[in-house]
Amino acid sequence: MKTITFLLGASLALNFASGVPTVNRPLTPTPPKSGVSPFANITAPTCTTVDDVKHVKNGMIDPRYRWTNFNVHPDINYDGNEQQAINDAMYNLMQIIPCVQFGIWPPNSNPTGDFVHVVKGTGNGCSSYVGRIGGRQDMNLQSPGCMSIGTIMHEMIHALGFQHEQCRPDRDDYINVLYENIQGGMAYNFDKFPDSQVTTYGVPYNVRSIMHYDSYAFSANGQPTMLAKNGEQIGSTGNLEGTDIAKLKAMYGC
Repeated sequence: MKTITFLLGASLALNFASGVPTVNRPLTPTPPKSGVSPFANITAPTCTTVDDVKHVKNGMIDPRYRWTNFNVHPDINYDGNEQQAINDAMYNLMQIIPCVQFGIWPPNSNPTGDFVHVVKGTGNGCSSYVGRIGGRQDMNLQSPGCMSIGTIMHEMIHALGFQHEQCRPDRDDYINVLYENIQGGMAYNFDKFPDSQVTTYGVPYNVRSIMHYDSYAFSANGQPTMLAKNGEQIGSTGNLEGTDIAKLKAMYGC
């Protein structure tokens, strides 16, 4: 797992499933079929003062990585349910940072400008660039392993500009990384980023962040690769935490 409103209704999902665009432009995500975003009522925590920002980091600082229009172009091979999951993940994020224009290019369209092309494969490979790189950038969401809404949001938050939670410079204050249990060649997934590159805008560290690996990530021997110093369970539930929402809002000024 390295590291948007006019009414369209059900016709959006139908067009995705058929692969036939009605227009050659990005379409605004529609509400989940339940009609309610599961994150609409999550309250972001109160951030600490600006003086504390230097102590807690994982969002890319450079404004060149930011999006004004976050547009994605799903692979034409995704089926209707998979297209719906991509729509729902984007809709949830759109509710959190409404100052960013979210859009989905129909699969048979010809995207222009900066956009994320979502690539389908088979298996469990999930990956994304971190932040906007300009032009087309690929995001891998293999099926079925990467198609939960939580996993899609995780990769989209990477694309919006955030690294993993355990890569914050201050992570050693909160967790122990057990390098002896990590698979060979995989230790880079636990590298910390310097203060000069990332920030969390004063939002506290959260071992349950949607951007945090679980305790056994990349384990070579079935033993934990990370343990929380306060004994908390490490790893995301697949849902956005209030701290995730606070950082997204702070990064994009929403």
